[in-house]
Amino acid sequence: MRWQTTANVAWSLIGILILTGVAGYAMRSVAGALAPFVVAFLFVFALQSPVSVLERRGVPRAWSVLVCFAIGFVAISVAVVFIVPPVGKQLLAFANAVPELLSRAETWIESARQQLNDIVIPSWLTNATTAIVDSLSSIFATIGNAVAKGIVGAGSGIATVFFDLFLGVVIAFWTLKDLPKIRHELRVLAGEKYEGDLENLISTLGRMVGGYIKGQTIACLVTGTITGVGLAILGVPYALVVGILAFVLNYVPYVGPFITGVIAGALGLFQAPLVGLGAVAVVAVGQNLTDTLVTPRVMSEQVDLHPTLVIFSLLVGGTLFGIAGMIFAIPVAATLKGLFVYYYERHSERQITTEDGALFRTPTCDPDDESDTTCEPAEDDSSEA
Repeated sequence: MRWQTTANVAWSLIGILILTGVAGYAMRSVAGALAPFVVAFLFVFALQSPVSVLERRGVPRAWSVLVCFAIGFVAISVAVVFIVPPVGKQLLAFANAVPELLSRAETWIESARQQLNDIVIPSWLTNATTAIVDSLSSIFATIGNAVAKGIVGAGSGIATVFFDLFLGVVIAFWTLKDLPKIRHELRVLAGEKYEGDLENLISTLGRMVGGYIKGQTIACLVTGTITGVGLAILGVPYALVVGILAFVLNYVPYVGPFITGVIAGALGLFQAPLVGLGAVAVVAVGQNLTDTLVTPRVMSEQVDLHPTLVIFSLLVGGTLFGIAGMIFAIPVAATLKGLFVYYYERHSERQITTEDGALFRTPTCDPDDESDTTCEPAEDDSSEA
């Protein structure tokens, strides 16, 4: 039985990897056509809980969806009116200043090289320092050129973005409106034999993806605000732009905060060395405050992944789909982990999750979330007992 269980786990992992590779290749081929559905997917998982709350309070489901979309539209409109104009000005100024910033960076690097040559230090340390400086120069040049090209060429893709966003909103509206009916029809199609598996899949997706989107968005917003305000107080140029970059890049754990720190430190160094150090400190403090005080409160425990699994999923997602793959790597990995635990415990009749586990921690249920069915078995068992 032990060898059989081990073989089942091994083949399950191999099958998951093969299916992930095939799905990645297939999605790459039709990625352009899937953009509206990705937008709808995010809207559905982000709004299904507030829609359910309004429906339980007596508001018809169609009106509940409309109210949630109206609130979101008002929030976006306020952002467009009060935030977009100053952000656009800073982005344009930053794009125009990129060549000058790169020239100043080259001058600073050349000066640092000369100072290193005047100091008697071991040759191996000189070579290592030179390699590090060259790498930083290359990274900064690449980031600067990418930002400049992205800003300059943004106009060509605005129409496509708005069209995909409009289609995504339409798809999300009808999906949210008829979500209970869709789930019922899927259960009928699955049949009694696979109805439990389907409910587990829906519950796992709702917990992992929905919890991650809402929790990570709040955490990113707090981090971006702290970073932008702190850099503005220090007098770092383009603090608003860096704050927005911190908000966006923070969706990619580890990698995003590091890139934000490099950009903020480089911009601060052009003012003064102490300003550069202060800029890096602001990014580090903002990230640590968010990780310590905000993330544990807003991020669902269902999304909890061991750092080893986080790094592995980021590498795989980045290799397959680039930046977009890194952003979605965490919820996808959390969903796969939840499904693996479910099927492993079901077929092996052994429990691998514990309350203080590392890789496999016992999930907690949310009785207020209709998509979370993890509470139902416990309630049924107690009633039967």
